[in-house]
Amino acid sequence: MLNVGLIGNTKILEPFVLEIKKNAQINIIGKASVGSSAELTGFHYSIPEFNRVELIERADLIIMDNSTPMPFKFMRDIIKKSKHIFCAEYPDLTIDECTELNKLINESRSVVQVTNPYFFSPAIQWANKNIKTPAFIDYSNFEEDVTKKKSLYPMLLMLLKLTGISPKKIGAVTFPGYNNSKFTNVRLEFGDASVVNLNFGKLESLKNFKVRIYSDNQFATFNFSKEKFLSDNKTIEFADDCMVNQLDIFIQTIEGKIKKISTLDDYLIAMHVAQKINKKIAQFSIH
Repeated sequence: MLNVGLIGNTKILEPFVLEIKKNAQINIIGKASVGSSAELTGFHYSIPEFNRVELIERADLIIMDNSTPMPFKFMRDIIKKSKHIFCAEYPDLTIDECTELNKLINESRSVVQVTNPYFFSPAIQWANKNIKTPAFIDYSNFEEDVTKKKSLYPMLLMLLKLTGISPKKIGAVTFPGYNNSKFTNVRLEFGDASVVNLNFGKLESLKNFKVRIYSDNQFATFNFSKEKFLSDNKTIEFADDCMVNQLDIFIQTIEGKIKKISTLDDYLIAMHVAQKINKKIAQFSIH
């Protein structure tokens, strides 16, 4: 049995906790919460409150968001105690801080997993198992008003097994539009000749989320907005091994049953790539 502590805003953490509670190996022992009283729900009051120091001592693993001040110091203290962390949001760290934490993780053997919603979707899990590389991947997401940070990390981490996240060449440009709309294109070229074309931003006239993948004798299209997933124009029937939950993967990793995935080290690589992308955007943006 693994004892779980929650640290952060329970409104943000609730979906993750409801998933992890399905695992029979889990015991949620308490929370150290933040947030206004207006945001609190029955879920919040159903979990005992602790101070953070006591909760970390009692827990085997922590599920946390970005509400905690000084996240580097906080995560460092948890990792030094050989505890495990699931980051429900992308950690607000600098590259140097993330590098230092990864060194500590290697010493402590802690598991630190970063949320990766697209990667763990059935469609991308299917693609990981079925798409041959090199491939051309065309990604378009204009569903909502997304910041660069929120956009880039799920897009990059989605590619962990398809192409990897260490491109050999990066191109990027941003165009402003009417009513504060914005279109950003990022092109990533990889050593195996794979190419990833990322289009994202805020466009009032276009609200969709699609991924198209072209490879040798293969064409797949995933319309996440309409939940329509095709391979060679035939509906994909997802097998059980495509229906995975990132919290279950986290627990299995802690138990040593599977290899680590979507780790803080993966996140560090994504941070470096995002930094290069943002430099390209700053250099070539149309104002």
